Amino acid sequence: MPASLTASQGSRHPLHTLALVCELAIAFACLVLFTEGLLPRLFASEENPDSGFLRLLWLPVYGLVGLGALWKLPDMFRAAIRMPFLLFILGLACASVMWSINPEVTQRRAIAIAATTLAGFYLAVRYDWRTLLRLLGAVWLLLAFISLAAGIVAPGFGVMDEIHVGAWRGLWWEKNTMGGHMARAAFLFAFLFLMDRRWRLIWGGGVMLCAVLVLLSTSKTALLGLLLGFGVLAMAAWMRRGPVTTISTVWLGVISVGAFAGVMMFAPELVFQLLGRDATLTGRTDIWAALFDAIAERPWLGYGYAAFWGAESQPAYMVRLATEWLVPTAHNGWLETALSIGLLGMFGLAICYLVMMGRAVMLAFRSWSGVFACGVGLQFLLFSLSESIALQQNAIVWVTFVAVAVKVAMPQRAVSREKTPARDLAVRGERLARMAARPSIVRIR
Repeated sequence: MPASLTASQGSRHPLHTLALVCELAIAFACLVLFTEGLLPRLFASEENPDSGFLRLLWLPVYGLVGLGALWKLPDMFRAAIRMPFLLFILGLACASVMWSINPEVTQRRAIAIAATTLAGFYLAVRYDWRTLLRLLGAVWLLLAFISLAAGIVAPGFGVMDEIHVGAWRGLWWEKNTMGGHMARAAFLFAFLFLMDRRWRLIWGGGVMLCAVLVLLSTSKTALLGLLLGFGVLAMAAWMRRGPVTTISTVWLGVISVGAFAGVMMFAPELVFQLLGRDATLTGRTDIWAALFDAIAERPWLGYGYAAFWGAESQPAYMVRLATEWLVPTAHNGWLETALSIGLLGMFGLAICYLVMMGRAVMLAFRSWSGVFACGVGLQFLLFSLSESIALQQNAIVWVTFVAVAVKVAMPQRAVSREKTPARDLAVRGERLARMAARPSIVRIR
């Protein structure tokens, strides 16, 4: 694996260092675009977010992703063979142009989801854990600051004033989008705060900033995601106390999940009241009921990737007629996948997710990197139940999920050679603290 940008520069040629800086700057810019913040608000509309200008803007990003994939082709291939179910659903999305109800849209967006997935693969094979997490942290720190500034300086832009009046939406169209992003970013910052001691003050500030933005968004799901992320870190820290606490915590977790599932099955209104919501989840259950009928019409292969919600789509029209409002998405990542590539695709996504979580849990017993992967997976599951975030083109949520899934799929011997497992970050921080007290020059490797 390549050394991170923070590696010792003494033995490097200046041009090599410049190339690394430029590469990370390009990766940073591409990830900012993948957040879908600000630019869609400036150059598109909420009713038609797929503007011609934005399509052209994505072309160089896809080109850079393709060049990166060719550059790291052997590593990409070795990673790909460990992700068969991810390749399966990606292949279905690309092949669905043959049965899509809107082949033109499916073809264009299949290219986009292929490039988005390749971006996740590239980040996983190109960067070690430390560099990858710091890169993502820098992206979200920038977006969080701009969102805060937008809400203060331009409340007409950053705060909703028609629906959900007073709820902050930052750089995105809707409050739940900003809330979800900030909840996931807060978990990332909290993890870095614990493990990356060199930049602890920065990451700590990021945690507080994102937590405030989650509260300002008034999104109950985002608040739950925020608490879930913090809970994962607290549970992991508690489990490190010894085998007895580890086993007892695992059993407590199993019992808690079972109890939650039982309450959701027999008395869901208790959970909804706790979250301050009605039992329809703000109308989502009405959408889902209508979508079940649509899925039953084409159950196995779906309607073609990203083709269902077109303006001239007859099945989408029937859903909107049944719900009596202009439904833009399924508001559920699993149902959205079933609409696009059928139940085969949804089952493939489920298996891909379960395999990723199994690998993350196994890695968590040896490295804190696995703990981070577990948190990413749990937050992904939570938000996918109420938002269409799974297998979405040009979306940083999917890029991050793929990158983490590929990282935990890498052979343990490769992981052990990396310089960025979270445990090593903590050890290195202590070592640097001791070295800093000496009258010698500290060189970070």
